[in-house]
Amino acid sequence: MTKSKAEVLLAGVILARSTSYLFTKIGLKTLDTFNLMGVRFSVGFLLLFLLFHKRLFHLKKKTILGGMALGFSFFMVMTAELTGLKTTPTATVSFLENTAVVFVPLFEAALRRRLPGRWTVLGAATALAGVAFLTLRESHSIGAGE
Repeated sequence: MTKSKAEVLLAGVILARSTSYLFTKIGLKTLDTFNLMGVRFSVGFLLLFLLFHKRLFHLKKKTILGGMALGFSFFMVMTAELTGLKTTPTATVSFLENTAVVFVPLFEAALRRRLPGRWTVLGAATALAGVAFLTLRESHSIGAGE
């Protein structure tokens, strides 16, 4: 993949992720949490099946089990996100979910038993501050959906 194609793909991912909270909030007005997740996962499966159906028949058991574990984890995260979006402002949910940018390097450092590098810490702190400035506009308190 060329650099320009990768940048276009990254821009598409950013656009899709940044609008997903808005569309999810709209969808939750007419669908229940698990119904909306069923629609999202079904559409995602169908699109990926159409793109990669030839590769599905050559998967190893280890790959299938890993995919099931990852899928279950994603299901749990989406359940928490959609439940939070029903009772919490979109900006707050966005802030809480985007703190993963900060936690991932910290978890990696703990797993490797090595302190993160100074650029990693600076990047995580900058990302957290940026997300906070974009999403936290009023005094914040912990509520049921958070």
